[in-house]
Amino acid sequence: MSTIVKATLPAAEFALAETFEAVPSVEFDAVRLVTHGSDRVVPLLWASGADSTAVAEALSADDSAEEVALVSRRNHDSLFRMRWTARVRFVTHVLVEEDGAVVSARGTSDGWTFRVLFPEHDAVSATYDACEAQDIDLDVTQIYHLDDAPSLGGFHLTDEQFTTVRTALERGYYKVPRETTLEELADELDVSHQALSERLRRGHLALIENVVGP
Repeated sequence: MSTIVKATLPAAEFALAETFEAVPSVEFDAVRLVTHGSDRVVPLLWASGADSTAVAEALSADDSAEEVALVSRRNHDSLFRMRWTARVRFVTHVLVEEDGAVVSARGTSDGWTFRVLFPEHDAVSATYDACEAQDIDLDVTQIYHLDDAPSLGGFHLTDEQFTTVRTALERGYYKVPRETTLEELADELDVSHQALSERLRRGHLALIENVVGP
């Protein structure tokens, strides 16, 4: 049965550690990363939580990225295209060697969080053993079958979006009148006001698109 693994890696062992050091507030969400047999796929990353100019400058100076280009801006988010250096490509290759596919990747100053889909459960152990053999400090935090993937009302959201929307609901943010503010939610979730606003917006967009279509 298909299995999804949620795992984390320190930024220093994967990518963009220098960018996070220069711009600690930035958060990256991968549009596409890599699947088995396609390690030359060029990554596309949405950046949020920080000024796009500062992020672009930090990325250009980061040793783990090459040929960085700003592709698009959307509200306060910026889409960057880049090429990984050899070390990053090697790590992603190890993650997907057992016919895996990285279905989501999120990077913050705390490190990278991945969801990797494997067609068979045995591939999970093989991948973990390969990471240990290559001194890749992969921390597996959750393993579940594809049918049990986290969702909100059947609409699949990232963990951050799910937690943010659920907390906002529980604290009465959607009630009239509101029982909490963005500032209070941001303090509770330990994120910046801007990062919280962007997570809510992306979560709302995912829910709306599933209900009424694009």
